[in-house]
Amino acid sequence: MIECSFLCKWVNLQNRQGILFPPMYSTANGNCRLLYKQQSGGRSGCHGGTLRDTNRLQISYKGGKAPGAVWRRRQTMAESLGAAGLVSLQDALRGRSDGAQRNRSNSNMVRVFISSTFTDMSIERKALLEKAYPEVLAFCRSLGLVFEVVDLRWGIRSVPSGDHEACEISLQEIQTSKRVSAGPAFIALLGNRYGYRALPRLVPEKHFEVLLSKLSKNPEDVKQLNQWYLKDNNAVPPTYVLQPITDHFPHFGDLQPGSEAQRDDSLLSWRFTETKLLKLLRSAAAAAEAAGNITAKQKQHFFTSGQTPHTFSHLLTEYNFFKLSVSLFFSTVTEQEFEQGLWKDSSEPSALLFVREIPCQRMKDVPKRLTKYMDLSADGLLDAEAQGLLTGLKSHLYATRQKILNLNCVELSKGSIDPKRKEHARYLDMICEQFVLQMKARIGEVVDLKVEGRRRNIWGSIDEEKEIISDLWVEQVGWHVSMSDELCRGLYGRESLLGKLCCAMWESTNVPHGTLVVHGAAGMGKTALLCKVAQETRSVLDAEAAVVIRLLSAHHPQRPNIDNVLRSICLQICLAWGLAPPSPLTANNHQELLQFFRNVLTEVSQQGNTLLIILDAVDHLSDVHHAHKLRWMPANLPPNVHLVVSMDTNSEAFANMRLKLNSQRSYFEVEGLSRDEGRQMMESYLHESQRTLTPEQREAVLRSFETTGCPLHLKMILSAAKRWLSFTPLAATHPGTNTQEVMLQLFLKLEEKHGKELVGGALGYIALAREGVLEAELRDVMSLDDDIISEVYKYSLPPSTTLIRLPPLLWARLRHDLEDHLEERWTRGVAAIAFKHWRLCEAVSTRYLTSERRGRSLRILAEYFLGRWSGKLKPVALQGLSLLLSDRKVPPQPLWFAPGLANIRKLQELPYHLLHAGLWEELQQEVIGSAEWLYCKSRVCGVSSVIQDLDQCSKYMDCTETSLLRDTLLLIKASLDFLDGHMDMSLFYTELLARLCSLAKPFPSVIGQLCGQCEEWLLTRPEPILIPKCSFLRQPGGALQYTLTGLQGGVLCVDLNVEAELLVAGSDGGVVAVWSLSDHQLVHSLLGHTGAVLCVKVVDSAANCLSVAADGSLRRWSLVNGQQLLCIKEAIPVDPAPSSVHIHLSEQLIFIYTRTQISLKGRHMAVKFPLVPSLLSVNEDENILVAGSDRTLSLFNIDGDSVDRFLELQHDDSVLSACVSSDCRVLASGAADQLIRIWSATTGALLDTLSGSDSPVTSVLLYHGFVLSASKADASVLLWSLKYDLRHKPTATIPAGCAHVAVTEDADRVFYVRQQSQTTVLSWNNNTGSLSECYAVSAEVCCLEVAQHKRLLLCGLTTGTVLIYPLSLPQETLCIPPPESLSRVLCIAVSSQEKHMAVAYEDSVCLFEITNRDSFPTVEGPLKRVPLSLLHAPLSSMALLPDRRLLYGTSCGEVKLHDFSSGSSSDLEPHRSRVTCVTAGHWGTHALVGSEDAVQRLWALSPLVLDHTMEYKGFFFEGVLSAAFSDSDQFVFTGCQDRTVKVWDVASGNLLYVQYVYSPVVRMVTFRNGFVALSQQGSVIREVFHCPELISPDYNPLRNVKAQYRVSSRAKQSQDGQQSSGSHLQEFNPAGLNLNLMSMLRTRPSSTCLLL
Repeated sequence: MIECSFLCKWVNLQNRQGILFPPMYSTANGNCRLLYKQQSGGRSGCHGGTLRDTNRLQISYKGGKAPGAVWRRRQTMAESLGAAGLVSLQDALRGRSDGAQRNRSNSNMVRVFISSTFTDMSIERKALLEKAYPEVLAFCRSLGLVFEVVDLRWGIRSVPSGDHEACEISLQEIQTSKRVSAGPAFIALLGNRYGYRALPRLVPEKHFEVLLSKLSKNPEDVKQLNQWYLKDNNAVPPTYVLQPITDHFPHFGDLQPGSEAQRDDSLLSWRFTETKLLKLLRSAAAAAEAAGNITAKQKQHFFTSGQTPHTFSHLLTEYNFFKLSVSLFFSTVTEQEFEQGLWKDSSEPSALLFVREIPCQRMKDVPKRLTKYMDLSADGLLDAEAQGLLTGLKSHLYATRQKILNLNCVELSKGSIDPKRKEHARYLDMICEQFVLQMKARIGEVVDLKVEGRRRNIWGSIDEEKEIISDLWVEQVGWHVSMSDELCRGLYGRESLLGKLCCAMWESTNVPHGTLVVHGAAGMGKTALLCKVAQETRSVLDAEAAVVIRLLSAHHPQRPNIDNVLRSICLQICLAWGLAPPSPLTANNHQELLQFFRNVLTEVSQQGNTLLIILDAVDHLSDVHHAHKLRWMPANLPPNVHLVVSMDTNSEAFANMRLKLNSQRSYFEVEGLSRDEGRQMMESYLHESQRTLTPEQREAVLRSFETTGCPLHLKMILSAAKRWLSFTPLAATHPGTNTQEVMLQLFLKLEEKHGKELVGGALGYIALAREGVLEAELRDVMSLDDDIISEVYKYSLPPSTTLIRLPPLLWARLRHDLEDHLEERWTRGVAAIAFKHWRLCEAVSTRYLTSERRGRSLRILAEYFLGRWSGKLKPVALQGLSLLLSDRKVPPQPLWFAPGLANIRKLQELPYHLLHAGLWEELQQEVIGSAEWLYCKSRVCGVSSVIQDLDQCSKYMDCTETSLLRDTLLLIKASLDFLDGHMDMSLFYTELLARLCSLAKPFPSVIGQLCGQCEEWLLTRPEPILIPKCSFLRQPGGALQYTLTGLQGGVLCVDLNVEAELLVAGSDGGVVAVWSLSDHQLVHSLLGHTGAVLCVKVVDSAANCLSVAADGSLRRWSLVNGQQLLCIKEAIPVDPAPSSVHIHLSEQLIFIYTRTQISLKGRHMAVKFPLVPSLLSVNEDENILVAGSDRTLSLFNIDGDSVDRFLELQHDDSVLSACVSSDCRVLASGAADQLIRIWSATTGALLDTLSGSDSPVTSVLLYHGFVLSASKADASVLLWSLKYDLRHKPTATIPAGCAHVAVTEDADRVFYVRQQSQTTVLSWNNNTGSLSECYAVSAEVCCLEVAQHKRLLLCGLTTGTVLIYPLSLPQETLCIPPPESLSRVLCIAVSSQEKHMAVAYEDSVCLFEITNRDSFPTVEGPLKRVPLSLLHAPLSSMALLPDRRLLYGTSCGEVKLHDFSSGSSSDLEPHRSRVTCVTAGHWGTHALVGSEDAVQRLWALSPLVLDHTMEYKGFFFEGVLSAAFSDSDQFVFTGCQDRTVKVWDVASGNLLYVQYVYSPVVRMVTFRNGFVALSQQGSVIREVFHCPELISPDYNPLRNVKAQYRVSSRAKQSQDGQQSSGSHLQEFNPAGLNLNLMSMLRTRPSSTCLLL
């Protein structure tokens, strides 16, 4: 043992008297404090004490509530853990278990056991199966419950099993049902038959010897008893065991053809033997009672027979057996089941009882007709003793179970119940009706009780409020804590290794340090060791340390996603130490999550808290984000924070760990156990199992174990050894020499007992299930497996040829033998079964899941979850019979069980099974091509799970559409993350349409089908909806493949190493980022520079890189571990904006060039070189010089001392970057128009144009058929493929952020001015995605407007000139000369009929008339002129009404209405900020005025009154940028700064719909039923608006956005019939703004509006 001494922080022990401790923790920014209130009798300790009661935890945030209301469900979560039988919330967060046992969560399962005799209730059981169970199943599903029926009598005859285990299995199933079921758990069916009375299988030694002593006078009787009952000394205490029937009668149960006579002989022999043994036991019991050795009740046990349950037998000691009540022994298996299900533990609320009486039966009919319904003796007469026992049982039931009793009387017809007879059909219907009604009532009571107690966690619900702290997360944290406590109890030995680990943590706790790595072969006990480390942490490091443990291999075969793991860990750490948890956007972004993880570790360390994170089986992480490369793992940990991981020595993760961590002191290998440690482990295991072994058996176990020293190997041996009897021959034990051999022996024994098809099928289905398999599902699936059914009914016919299923008893017997190897996995109250260890899962796959068998099993699973055979007849060929069509009674599998309640099992399992079964057509139809499926799974399981499904499909299917759909969901993921998964179906469908619309025609089979489904569904919605008619959001496909993120600020420089596939980039934020191009993951973020990084260069074969920054420093970095190796602080002069920097390396020197001027020396060139090039670079071989100047890119051939130009490439905008490929064949250039052009470097031909950069392209690199591009205005690097499918190339758009734009109403043409200083108006063909025309102008453009019907482009200039371009006459140009003052044009407005136009100058507004002269458009005027005061703010927006009135607003917020006809003006209600939008309706009745603030006003124009004031407070920015009325003026569409399009009802002012479009909408034009708009990103939006006449009062337009709004409207009509004035508005202030500023603006202009 290693003793560690260390300092501990002590708390004043006098603080035990309920005194409130002072604040002990605060975050780095001071926003959060964690307060502990120590109650009387509480415990003090390091860092504030241990909190056992979550109500004592107080969180105080300075300045408001905690982010995301993290703590609002603290009490609910505590109840969640407490109800789950787990540890308390605060204990779970800190990793304390205190011995709490792992248990299930609140169950969402209803599992009922059906108890009856074999034959007399078979008709009732069949009726329930066909009529009642499906109805109860549907009811349970509608409540989010799983319904399961266990009827072990169904499908088998009354022949007893040869191993005498039937009773034990039945009682075990009843216990399981009572433990699992949330509702009724036991259904008793009792008729007129008492049932089979069997011999007890187990009799304790003391009792059996008393009985033998009473038979000592009859040696033959003693011999016979000793022949059938053998003493098992391995039981504790020793027990006599009834031998299997086949040990003496080998043909008992032999159904093979040709053995009928031998089987009948064995049956008769056993019946005779059993009767004689029963008589011997009864006579001995009577003698023992007479002698006073046993009581009368104990004697009754042998007269009523029955069996001692195996689950109780090991608890019977020598003393308590003789004091044992008769309640442990039952007359028949049925009566024992009644005792377990009805009377034990007050089971009445969870049970139902159905009793059938048969009146008026004559005794003479008994032998002939009532054989199935009454007990007969061996001679064929009525068994009076059995009838007496039955009468007593019924009397007891009638007296004690009246509340649950259902008594029915029916008279038999010809000795049976015939469902075809009316009275019998009514009886069966009554039974079913009673069952259904009472089951629904009992289940409903349980559900209501749950709802009253706390918020019920409904399995598969999409309507649940998604909290940061979900019940599922709380359940998982508690499970890991409790499971860790359970596993560490199985650790033996390892004291030395445990001491070394604890000592390593203690020694490094106060200094920065690395990760500790535990490694070893599979099965060596790494998990148990880490669990023990978690348990010992507080005694070594800190009594108040928090331990976060994750057992990553616990849910095999599923491999956890590293993002899910880190997200869960971060949340637990934040809650444990009172830190703000990650936002949904951060939590769902890989790079941001990694940064948050590192930051939270630093913050915990700075607070002085101690934290241990344990990640077991890191090699079991999924390959998402290439987690096995361990880039997510911090290279260095801060003080007081420890990370311990485990992995297989032979795994890829361990190889990468060796590269990441060099220190040998950080590695701890788990080797094999010694023989003594194995003996210790064996003794403990056997003691817990109440078993022992003979010396020979012990030696055999230890000898086999010594060959490996593997704990898993020993556990597998002991699992088999605890079933060995003391008289089991040593040769029959077969302890395997390794784990694989032990598993093989297990499989062989199971196959021998249960049949190879049954064993292989059951284990194979468990192995194939992705999330485990429910028992009900497993029975259903095996019932669909014809190979299993054929084996089960190989030598006998099924009970019915029209209804064929697997007899449930067969699975129950198999599970009974697998109890040590299967586990229940509880998720959201539902238990699935899976293998305990992944090695067993692999062994099952190897033995049973051959290629052919795997494919067939996957197909059956796929068909099951498709619901293909629900309600249908499935063919099966049984031996000796023709092809049968039979109902397998499997349930339907709809996608939705009820509105808002999804079939989560179908969502989890179906895609995998369809894909791997090769059912790709069904996969495309039901999953990939189903919009409803995509939405349902995204909402319930998360969009990441859908993306993962599509990733898997893309690996196996050559389907372009699948990849496109996957990319689409990646693009939508950001919205879903922002909404925290609360996107409703309409928003999801519109997002799909807005991204995939243009791909519907080239890809009709999947994408076309999806778009059709979305549009059809949206058109039928009873709610307002905008339906996209084009792809205006970023669509999938095209050349852009990846976006590399991780920088902050623009990218100034990049460098690439092709061999190492590493990309290095420097940003203006001083960060150097390193990406791996093989997996597109961020490898390092190199921090150190304090100025912009000007140049980076990879050196030393990609082992290091150099960087130079504006702070003057040169730094050398290791690209292996991200550490800084060298820093020269004054390498270059400090210059905040140097022209450029270049690094050149010689063998021993580093040269840094800063370019300020260019000079060329050599022979005279034929073409003059540009004196001031904007771009200058050479290729790798330095034989081609690339120079850019303005829009021209020139290529020069460098030959010796001559430089000759051989290509000149023209661009549409300034050339900013260029790169020549290594083979000198391809040239890539980037320009200010945000386009990347690919050229032939030999011919100069333009090969391709890549759009989608959204910012000027200032850096380009060519790499293996890819282009890497970056921009000084963007923080990401884009990776483009030069080889892509042109069918899904997105149509190019105008550049983002254009200074001025306009669009035609048919969306065919877009006009724009790229920059404010440009003197060119560009015309963009939106159909072809290319420039169509350029209009040169004489000065800078101030505004653009389009007269839609007359097809005129109006262009206002800074000189005051207005140029008019007739679009139908491209060669002509009209001009309105500037006013005398030469004032610049501010804006232009055209009336709705396009008869007039108004031009606003700085000092006036002029009215012009638009006419046609000889079919040529002309402009007359100015007809009127209105002077503007220069003392007031300039006009910012205006609208010209049809009656020649002008409505305009100013940059100061003033709003005015001027009548050109009368010359009068009136002031309208002003705004608090710049008026950005003034729009008039088509019919001149209404106008909308919007501003930069949260207010927009809707004015009625005839007469002029303010109808509505609409205030909208969004999550991001505010303000209206554009608006347009619908063609009928019924609705008004607005484009806003918060990147949404809103639809408002003009009559009521109500908000009807909000759509997020990812970019502010700057221009809008309406067409019939919709609008065309332009976004700031350059996209053209075309949508139609569908609005029903009646809208539900419950409709909420804000359900998909984080915002609030309210409308203040005037009273439409006063009592005297006159309209009320606009001053009667009800003021509303949702944003907490000072609305009184409105009145101030009327009397005093803003100071910003003064003339300077």
